Amino acid sequence: MADTPNPTDFTYGLCGCLGDCSVCCITWFCPWYMIAKNKAMVDNRDCTICDCCCAMPNLEYFTRQQIRARFNIPYSVCADCLSLCICTACVICQDAREIKLRNSVAAVRR
Repeated sequence: MADTPNPTDFTYGLCGCLGDCSVCCITWFCPWYMIAKNKAMVDNRDCTICDCCCAMPNLEYFTRQQIRARFNIPYSVCADCLSLCICTACVICQDAREIKLRNSVAAVRR
C-alpha cells in the first residue's frame, strides 16, 4: 500500500480496488454515490442528494480530469476514456483512493 502520493501519476494502480475495501464495496453496490462523492471531494465540499441524482459515468471522466489538474498528474485523455469504458468501477475506486490520500497528505502538511 502506498503511503505517499506519486508526484507524476496516480499512486494506486487501476486494479488496486481491493486496497480499500470500503471504497470497493460502495463502488460495487452503489457506483452513483461514489461518482457523486468523488466529484464533491475534488470540489472540496460535501456530497449532496443533487450530486447523487446527477451522477453518471461521464461525470467521472470530468472528475478525473479535475484530479489530474489539481494534483499535477499528466493528462491522458485517450487512456482515461478507454479505462472508463472498459472498467468503470476500477476508475471510480482509483479516483476515490487518490483523492482520499492526497487530501489527507495535504491536511497533514497544514
